[in-house]
Order: sequence, then C-alpha cells, then structure tokens
Amino acid sequence: MGRRGFTILAGLLAIFGITAAVFYFVSQPKTLRLAVGPLGSEDARMAAGFVQGLNRERSSIRLRLVLTEGSEESAKGLDEGKADLAIVRPDIALPAQGDTALITRRSFPFIITTKESAIGRIADLRGRRIGVVRNPAGNRTLLQRVLEQYEVALDDVTFVALAPDEIVPAAKERRIDAFFSINAVSALTNNEALNRLRAAWGEDPVLIPIREAEAIKARFRAIETGEIVRGALGGDPPRPSENLPTISITSRLMAAQSLDDNVVGEVVKSLLALRLTLAAELPAIQGLEAPSTDKDAPLSVHSGAAAFIDGEQQTFFERYGDWFYLGVMGLSLLGTGAAGLLGRESGARRRRAMAGLDELLALLPAIRASDRAADLADFANQADTILTRVLSDYARGDLDGSGLAAYRLVMDQVGRAVAERQRLLAEA
Repeated sequence: MGRRGFTILAGLLAIFGITAAVFYFVSQPKTLRLAVGPLGSEDARMAAGFVQGLNRERSSIRLRLVLTEGSEESAKGLDEGKADLAIVRPDIALPAQGDTALITRRSFPFIITTKESAIGRIADLRGRRIGVVRNPAGNRTLLQRVLEQYEVALDDVTFVALAPDEIVPAAKERRIDAFFSINAVSALTNNEALNRLRAAWGEDPVLIPIREAEAIKARFRAIETGEIVRGALGGDPPRPSENLPTISITSRLMAAQSLDDNVVGEVVKSLLALRLTLAAELPAIQGLEAPSTDKDAPLSVHSGAAAFIDGEQQTFFERYGDWFYLGVMGLSLLGTGAAGLLGRESGARRRRAMAGLDELLALLPAIRASDRAADLADFANQADTILTRVLSDYARGDLDGSGLAAYRLVMDQVGRAVAERQRLLAEA
C-alpha cells in the first residue's frame, strides 16, 4: 500500500473515530437540576422517587435535587438559572422563566366541619375559627381568596395555623369550628389525610362545597375547577353522598424555557413511564398527568412537553438528519478535494522521481563521444548517484514498479555504453 492508500485509510479511521465520539457523547445521560422543597414534603418525596426511578431504569435523563424552603424559592431558583426544573404550586409561586412540563399532583381543597357546628355554607363561617395547615403559607392565602369570593371579610373569621399532627387534637378540643383541607382529596386519594379527618370530625362530617369555583378560576389563573367525587372520603353510605363542586390546585414540574425541547420531551416521557414501575413504592406517582396543550390553557406548557404529548416529538434522525446529510456532503467534497490534492502531489513526486531518467539518457551520447577514461569514470559516478536517488524515491513510494523497470533498462544501457567505450579506448 502506497502513501496515498495510507493517507486515505487514516482519513477513514479519523471519520469513524469522530462519528463514534459524537454518538458516545449524545448517548451519555444528561443530568438536570431539580429544585424542590421543603424536605419531607409531598413534593420532595415525589422528586426523590423520580431520582431513584430514573437511576434504576438507566434513563438517558438523570436528576440532581436542589433542596429549597418551598415553592417560592424553587421558582426563584429556576428564574435565576440555579435549576433546570422545579416543582412548584402555581397558586403560591409561578416562575417567570419556566413553563409546565408535567402536573405532579392535583388536589381538591374543601372545608370540613361537624353537623353540630351548624355551618352549611361558606357564608356561615363568619365569626368562626378556621383551621389551616400553616406550611406552606400559601394555604392561608388560598383560603382568603375563597372567602373573598363569598364576601367574608378576613376580620370576620379567626385563622388557626396548625401542623398536620395538631388537626385531630384541635378539632376534638373544639379549638376550631371548621378545617380547610388542601391535600386530603387528590387525583390519588391520600389515605393518611383522610384517616386524620375522620378521626377529627367523626364518621359523618359535613363537607362544604365551593360552588363558585368558576368565578374564582376566572380571577386567579393558577386555580382551576374540580369536583370531589361521591365517596371520595369512603364509608357506607358514601362520604360525600354526591359529587361536590370545588376548586382544584396543582403541583407542577416546571421546566426552564431555555431548556432544549427534546430534553424536556425526554423528561416527560421518562417520568410518565415511572408510573408503572414505582406504583408499589410511591403510590402518589400515579397522580402524574400530562398538562393540557390547548392554546387557551391558563398556564403555558413547555414546547418540548407539548411536542411529546401531542405526538410531534422528533426522532434522533429527524432532529439531526439534515446535519448528517450536510456532513456527508461536506465529507464527500472534502474527500474529493483531498483526493485531488493527493493526486496532484503524487503526480508531482513521480515527475521529480522520473527526472533522473532524462539525466541518464543525456549521459549516453556523452559517454559514446568521450575519449578519456577519466570522463568515463565520472559518467559512471553520476549514474551511481542517480541510482541512489532512484532507490530512495522508490523506498518512499514516489516511484512505482514500472518506473523502476524503466530506470533498470536505461541503467543497463549506460553501463554497457561505459564498458564498450572503455574497451575501445583500451584497444586504441
């Protein structure tokens, strides 16, 4: 194999190496930062399940948790570029630089009390003490928005901030007249929260509907409408005995608007796939749902998530097919140009290597006309010098076998001419 062949082989190996490196780089898992908090919350437990599930499934997407104090700090982290993803409650905080990728949890808040309280509608809460879980602070804000819809002034009620384990004692000790429940009824019922409510309010509690949910939704785009289905609190007869209208709030996985569409689509695909594999360990994951991609949806959906949900996500070759096509064309042109340059260089080297043939042919008439032995010896030395150069060119690949054969023929002629002339001079 000549120099040109080695050069072409080296070029092909280089192209193969570059292609392999590109595929290796593309196939490496991409790690994204997920802001969530506080530690121990439902959102944090969900996020931890995401991390474990993706690692176990060897997904192309991996998550690294960035723990925060709650939705406000998580949204701020997304806006400031400290996180790529964030789980937030939009009614508490909504990042300006993020769009919805998934709905991680949907809850249906309601007010619960006992028959003895004689509270049958929200207007009856005037002058009453309403319990509300203190963390996050957005729970009280949400209750205030509900009361405002019914023109119940904040001064007309007393808010009692409670920790989850204080709900039952506060109800039994009559320190509260009603309780504003946030997470007891969700897309996947929280049995622990329901058991706590039954322990606090008995087996036959009164659930107060929020019938003007549409009006509240019109005022606050992060609040939606919903319905507590018959029997959501269990029991026989079922509690409630009929479907109750109410508001709906969501926790959402928000993705930075700057995040690549294909990456967000892969996140959505991978997390939705975990609903089956993690259902036994993390029942709440079954509440994952895809957001609405309608143009009039109250909260914007990331274009990458929308593409996956609507079945418009591009495949690898659809995304990079044009680049591959252009790359092949570029390599073809580069190869053609390189081959041309190599051909020209090879031709130039062969012409230089064959130049000695003309020098040898020029020696023949001089040898035949020479009448001095010293000149003949000089001609022989010149021929030897040319032969040395020819052998060097052949070793470098500048001269092929046919060229060497031509030199051999002329060298034989030169050698015979010198010998013949030396014999004639000796006879004379």
